Order: sequence, then structure tokens, then C-alpha cells
Amino acid sequence: MALIVSEILSQLSIEDERTLISLPYRAGLYVSFADVTGGWEAQEKEIQSLTAILRQFSEDFFKTEFTQKILMETLAARIDWLEWSRHIEQLPSQVEKMMGVLAGLMEPDDLAGFSSVIIDIALAVAMAFQEQPIDGVKSTVPESPASLKDRIARMIGAKKADAPLSHVNISPAEKSALLVLAKSLGYDGL
Repeated sequence: MALIVSEILSQLSIEDERTLISLPYRAGLYVSFADVTGGWEAQEKEIQSLTAILRQFSEDFFKTEFTQKILMETLAARIDWLEWSRHIEQLPSQVEKMMGVLAGLMEPDDLAGFSSVIIDIALAVAMAFQEQPIDGVKSTVPESPASLKDRIARMIGAKKADAPLSHVNISPAEKSALLVLAKSLGYDGL
């Protein structure tokens, strides 16, 4: 039997609920902080992009009610973002624990959908700034992990997705962080 969002949240401890609500933001930070080669400029661009990315994903209609609620709570808790940036290295273990808790409360498809959105947010942050110049040129154009048209095409099986980690803006350190995050989410789509 599937629980509704309020029932799921009511079964979490206050600490687990705060951890859950912080995950979309912290996943983006985790990837951004993984690579410091672009210096403060790269991190600043990625962090600035994170707010826009979270808003974009909260407005996307390709997610569950649960994911929508968590994204809206993440945005509403912006006052906590500075605190959430601390101890970012603990994110993978926090995610793994949270996924275990949620697995007992949610349908597998809903949990997989939530994991997918968290990875998509982290990918979008990684793509937001190219730390390593290619032929002396840096790209600073933020990109979403998939356009609406491409996402629909993939959903109906009409188009095979490119390997997301092959994107030119994703550095080796960011790729490594994304793989660690994906593993902790139980996500195998990278």
C-alpha cells in the first residue's frame, strides 16, 4: 500500500526529515565541492546555478508528488542552506541511510523517481561550469541534464540518452562524486 507524502514525512524523525529535505541542495553542493580546480569562480557559478536548477526541477512535471514536496521544502528552507553546506563529505552515508529508511515507506518506483531527480540535480550542477578549458575556452552556459523534448523521447523509448558523464563540462573529480552519489542512492543509470 502506497503512503501519501504527509504519511511518509510523519513517520520520519525530525532529524531524518531535515536530512531528506536537505538532499536536493546538498547533492548539488557535493558535486560542486568535489572539484576545486576551477577555483572560486567555478564553485560560485555552480552554487548560483543550484538555486535556478532547484527551481527548474520543482516546476518540472515529470516527478512524483513526494519529490515535488521535497523540492518545494528544500527551496522554502533556503535560510538553512549555509548550515547544510557543512560536513558535505558525509552526504553519501546520509543518503544511503535515508534511502534505507524510505525503502520501507515508499513504492520502489517512487523511490527510484526521487533518486533520479537527485542525480539529475547533481548532474545539472556539474554541467553548470567547465573547470578545465578545452582549446583555451571555458564554457559558462548552465545546462539542464535533459531538455523536455529529449526527456519525453527517452520516456517513450524513441531516443537513447547520451552517457551523462561524457558531458564536456563534467570534470573527472565531479564524475567520481556523481558515481559515489549514484551508488549511495542505489541509482544505476549513469
